[in-house]
Amino acid sequence: MAANKRDYYEVLGLSQDCTSGEIKREYRKLARKYHPDVNDGNFEAEEKFKEISEAYAVLSNNEKRRQYDRFGFSSSLFEDFDLSSVFTEFGFGNIFDTFLRSRTRERGSDLAAVAEISFKESAYGVKKEIEYKVDDICEVCGGKGSTVPGGIIACSQCGGTGRVRVARQTFIGSIISTSTCRDCGGTGEKIKDPCKKCRGKGYYSRKNKIKIDIPAGIGDGDRLRVSDKGNSMGRNSIKGDLFITIKVIPHPGFKRDGNNIISDVEISFVQAALGCRLGVETLDGKEEIKIKPGTQPNDKIILKSMGMVQLNGFRRGDHIINIDVKIPTRLTGEEKKLLEEYAKNRKEVIGN
Repeated sequence: MAANKRDYYEVLGLSQDCTSGEIKREYRKLARKYHPDVNDGNFEAEEKFKEISEAYAVLSNNEKRRQYDRFGFSSSLFEDFDLSSVFTEFGFGNIFDTFLRSRTRERGSDLAAVAEISFKESAYGVKKEIEYKVDDICEVCGGKGSTVPGGIIACSQCGGTGRVRVARQTFIGSIISTSTCRDCGGTGEKIKDPCKKCRGKGYYSRKNKIKIDIPAGIGDGDRLRVSDKGNSMGRNSIKGDLFITIKVIPHPGFKRDGNNIISDVEISFVQAALGCRLGVETLDGKEEIKIKPGTQPNDKIILKSMGMVQLNGFRRGDHIINIDVKIPTRLTGEEKKLLEEYAKNRKEVIGN
């Protein structure tokens, strides 16, 4: 069962082996008690009505009930499932849209931007300035849509309330419900003399710049969310969010694998056979590594805790160095003689 979700049978006061008739009958009784139109302004009653309606929507549908009985609550219960259609038999229509929208401020849309950073910046984190285009509240009219006295008048359709009353016949009799006024969108106002800057909308499009902290360990394609930096719809609206996609410029010598860094080091077959010490590039700068005598192609050297920092964490991955033994394609006469002597001593077959 999901956190804070009561069992649907418990919500309706029924046992799991109840019949469909009992589900319908109990919902009728509870809906009559908690319907928002008979509990005007009672938030607890509205929440209770939503809870019992959600329970009824699932348990009254045979397929959804079987899914719930077997697996418990899941958001998948409501995939491809129109809740509003469940209540038409009771004369509710789209009840959720009616009483929830009337209590919700308009919200501006979200925006997307891209931040390009280097490989090392993704490893250590960086502060970046992002420029993007946004619908922002008009500073001339303060988002109201007009700057002159009398420029904003009450909506004639709803009388300035932002809501209209509708009479409906339901199973509990004739009730009066309210819904958002379509003429004014719930604001209760109409613009008579619009602001010249925003043309009465209360917002206009402009360029904006913000500085963001990109955390260490972030990866290519990861997204950051910056709240309240998206589009506005004017006064009394809620701003959308800004989603920033991170683009990490590939490094010529490093590749990322999870929190590990992969790089290659090329050595000669003599260095592989006899061993040596080499300086290699790491995220932390130059680091000396030891090539052991007898090192084979594709052997690996692991530099512990010298990889990427875990995103939103502290532990670091490793830096893994792949050893590539380079075989020369051209030899001098003296080099050939030395190698032939070496092969002779080891009784190795050489030559074409």
